[in-house]
Amino acid sequence: MTGSPRSSRIAGNAEAQVRRVALMPGAALAPVLHLRHGPAGVALSGAATARLGHRPTPPDTALGLHGGWDWDGRTLTAEVDALGYFSLFYCSKGSEIAVSPSILQLLALGVDAEPDPVALAVFHRLGHFLAEDTPFRHIKVLPPAGRLVWRDGVASVSGNVPIPREAGLSRSQAVEAFIEVPRAAIRRFLADWDGPIVLPLSGGRDSRHILLEMLHQGRKPDMAATFHQGGRILDREVQAARALTERAGVRHGLLGHPRGRLRDALRAMFLTQFCADEHAQMMPMHDYLAGTPGVAALDGIGGDILTNPDDSAADFFDRARRGDYDGIARRLVAGHGSVISRPGHSGGAGAIHSPGLEEAAIARIAEAIRAFDAAPDPYQAFWFWNRTRREIAFVSTAILGPAARVGCPFLSPEFVELGLSLPFAVTRDQRLHDDAIARAYPAFADIPYAEGFRNPPLPRLRWARMANLLDGLRVAAMAQPDRPIGAMRQFLSRKPLHRKPADVYRLHDHFVRKMDEDEARRLIALEDRLRGKAPKGERVVSDVLGD
Repeated sequence: MTGSPRSSRIAGNAEAQVRRVALMPGAALAPVLHLRHGPAGVALSGAATARLGHRPTPPDTALGLHGGWDWDGRTLTAEVDALGYFSLFYCSKGSEIAVSPSILQLLALGVDAEPDPVALAVFHRLGHFLAEDTPFRHIKVLPPAGRLVWRDGVASVSGNVPIPREAGLSRSQAVEAFIEVPRAAIRRFLADWDGPIVLPLSGGRDSRHILLEMLHQGRKPDMAATFHQGGRILDREVQAARALTERAGVRHGLLGHPRGRLRDALRAMFLTQFCADEHAQMMPMHDYLAGTPGVAALDGIGGDILTNPDDSAADFFDRARRGDYDGIARRLVAGHGSVISRPGHSGGAGAIHSPGLEEAAIARIAEAIRAFDAAPDPYQAFWFWNRTRREIAFVSTAILGPAARVGCPFLSPEFVELGLSLPFAVTRDQRLHDDAIARAYPAFADIPYAEGFRNPPLPRLRWARMANLLDGLRVAAMAQPDRPIGAMRQFLSRKPLHRKPADVYRLHDHFVRKMDEDEARRLIALEDRLRGKAPKGERVVSDVLGD
């Protein structure tokens, strides 16, 4: 870090406090603390105390994810929830420390913005970071059950990733547990929150399970909301969700207005702190909640990986038992690359943005999987503590962040331990969650999931595509104002990757390479501008069934 601590958008003295802040506010609204130890004492800038998210008593990650810090004039203590699913970033260098839920706020202070080449090479090949890594070598995220203590210019960080023993459950017992444990978590949330609830509803298992359990407990959500961008043409996710809400008699809102693709991708990149390549498609949900104050949301995060929905899981389990973690890493990288690449291109984003670091990235990924060698299913544990924690958790904390509360029933301590301790033989057929839902809610068992419906064809000529193109050109120029014409040409050019990931990785690479204090402040202002112009609340809703 350089110079003296500077004031941020939330600033003050040692008495300044931020008692309650949305889970992951935009960078312009995010609290930050900067401390520098010197001969005359400690110089402070920012918020001495911050509370982010919801911290229940006793601790329960089903009821809320959280992070925060407290500076008492001598000791700084910062903490996150037991799973580390709330991302709290810090930079400790020399006699200074800075902490914030916003990477851009840290960078705007002038902290060291040196990129981390191997961490970035992993990101280019998986779409997320591992363990506590970020794009920047000197910025880290607190680990699960993370606790940072800084005193007299010296920082220490502790955390804990528990690895449970294999549970001796039969398949029938596991099915019953997958009914009763989420039931208890949802009951606790409903008892703790008596306000309105919006349920993000897809065509998959996790959100369906939550909806049907709410019905079982006699409390319908005030609205189930499904995002899509097909307007009046309903994709299979919407069809499955609508069939469910019609049967259940639940109000169902569609967030289906056309969106600016690059605009949403850029906003999602900022909200996920440059640590994920996904979630642009969920920005309608973010904007709906941003304009609907006082509502809670329930998120199905964790229900998938803890019930083994992965088609590669059997192969990865067998490889792990042989100690072939290098093979798992290579298959993961190849799989991600094939998903984001056009035909004829191999190597995904890594071949473009970090071509010389393939083996270093593979070694880093293999090492991260090997850390869970003692787990009943090492690949599942790796995925839960890395991809789910470092990428998918941004849905709960950032995309759904404007909600007054976000509950995550499948992240209850009991369910996490259950899912991570099951014998692989119990989950191998990938039907554990299906069987639990069918047994618990037989009146809805005949309604297919999304894969049981068909996507209708979209017309080739759509005015929304032209509007999206023009908006993309504007956003490309805003993202790179030093070379707007070149940025627009890049946006229009055909690339080895599919268009969406190509734009995400190109802009991510550009921002990281150019990052300094001034660039961070520019991007904070750009995010604030894009957020301010976005439609919110009912303006995002294209159709409602059940009014």
